[in-house]
Amino acid sequence: MKARRLTPELLDELPPDDPAARHSRRDLFALNAIMGHRRAWCSWLRNEFGGQQPRILAELGAGDGAATAEMLLAAFPNANGARLILVDRQPCVAATTIRALERGGWEVCVEAADVFEWLEGSCQADTICANLFLHHFEDAMLARLFALASRAATRFAAMEPRRSFAGLLGVAALPLMDANPVTRHDARVSVEAGFRDRELSALWPRDGWRCEERRAFPFSHWFCARRE
Repeated sequence: MKARRLTPELLDELPPDDPAARHSRRDLFALNAIMGHRRAWCSWLRNEFGGQQPRILAELGAGDGAATAEMLLAAFPNANGARLILVDRQPCVAATTIRALERGGWEVCVEAADVFEWLEGSCQADTICANLFLHHFEDAMLARLFALASRAATRFAAMEPRRSFAGLLGVAALPLMDANPVTRHDARVSVEAGFRDRELSALWPRDGWRCEERRAFPFSHWFCARRE
C-alpha cells in the first residue's frame, strides 16, 4: 500500500456513553482477541520482565482499559503493588475494571489528560505502552511523542494496525462479527493510517536505544524500543 493516510475516527468524536461508542468498544475488545493482541502482549510482558511485573506501567490512549486489564491480570496474577497509569483524553474505565485490577495487586491511576501534556508534565512511568493508538498521529507528531516518551521511560512498546491489503480484507469481514458502523469505518481508516517496514523506528530517537519492529500476524504491526 502507498503512504499513510489519516482520516478522523468516529469513535474519537463520540461521547463515551453514546450507545454507538459502547458498541464499538465491545467490538474493539473482541478484535483485540481476534487479532492476537492479548496473546502477543501477554507473551511480551512475561518475556520482558521475567515474571516480575513492571514497577510503573503507563498506557497511552487507554480508553476503557478493559483489554489492558485482561492482559495484565493474565500476565501477572499478583502484581504486588505495581502501579498502572491509564492515560486518555476521555477515559471511560469502568469501576468493575478498576476493582479487578486492584484485586490483582495493581494500584490504578486514571489520568484524563492529553498524552503530550502528560508526558511533558507528570509522567512517572518506567514502561510505556500503546495499543491501537499511534496511528492517530501524523509522523511529525509521532516524532514529538517519541522524543517525550524516550526521556521518561526505559521501555516503550506498541501494537498498531499494519498498512496492508490483508488488513483491508479483514475489515471487509467485520460484518460477520456484527461490528457496528463506527467500528467498520474506524477499522478501515486505521489500516490506511497504519504502519509497515521500519516507519516507527525511523521516528524514534537513535542514540542509546535499540528498536524492534516487525509484522505481527495476521493484521498488526509491532514496535518496541529499549534503552541500552
